[in-house]
Amino acid sequence: MTRKSLILLLVPVIFAMTACGGSPQDSSLAATASAVSAAPATAATVPTTVPLPTNEGGEALVARVNGEPITLEAFRRMVARFQAEPSLRNDPEGLREVVMRTLVEQVLIEQEAARMQIAVTDAEVDGEVARMVESAGGEGNWSNWLAQNMYTAEEFRALLHATLLTNRVRDQVTGALDQPVAQVHARHILVATRDEATALLVRLRNREDFTALAAAFSLDSTTNLLGGDLGWFTQDELLEPALARIAFELEANQIAGPVETGLGYHIIQTLEKDVRPVGDEKRAVLAQVRFEQWLASLAESATIEQYL
Repeated sequence: MTRKSLILLLVPVIFAMTACGGSPQDSSLAATASAVSAAPATAATVPTTVPLPTNEGGEALVARVNGEPITLEAFRRMVARFQAEPSLRNDPEGLREVVMRTLVEQVLIEQEAARMQIAVTDAEVDGEVARMVESAGGEGNWSNWLAQNMYTAEEFRALLHATLLTNRVRDQVTGALDQPVAQVHARHILVATRDEATALLVRLRNREDFTALAAAFSLDSTTNLLGGDLGWFTQDELLEPALARIAFELEANQIAGPVETGLGYHIIQTLEKDVRPVGDEKRAVLAQVRFEQWLASLAESATIEQYL
């Protein structure tokens, strides 16, 4: 029931190398390179039914974000790299949607970084590249890795710059998660229909045991054997915002329902409310969720023109 973090950029290799000191010769990175190299060229073809607009240099464009252009060439090259992701390789339309969203989001991040006066210097990128070259075993191995992964040196520098910039913006946007935040401890029962939820609500009001009813009837296989216990969570954590909102509105031991979500119909009970520290295991997830919400708000207020 808790939200999973999403990858906003196609940079798993960069994250692995910068965070863990991995080498491009490591097996996981070699597998990524092989997948990219083996991806069928036809999947990277971008179908167009109308002529695309161009920038001042005559390059075809696939989008503009607040007036800033995204070129067809950048789009095509990222499509080719995203083919290494198995869940997208056989879904060309979904692949193109992910690439377009990624490129648009990166422009939004860069535009907002400029407004927030957040920057990454060339010297910082130089230092990261030098460390990666050393980890690869020298310039020759590094050049081979770039070629296998369809990067020019300039493209990789640009992607590394974007990654470092994104991390700094994310840290600024998400704030300090080492401070206690409001949380609730709640439990729920998930069923398929409103009538089922209403019937269960009546039984609970007649003082039947919540734990027993959750074990017997809840469709949430991750919590039903725990009596529907969702544990402690912040308002950003649940997959269904409506359920989280009601959990935070309730007082301790109050029950509400039926609550309709994309999963079905819920009966929810808030057990406790408190301001608590965020555990280490949750900080990355919460930071990602907050960042995604911030990005969504940027996209809603932006002028985004897509030509594909």
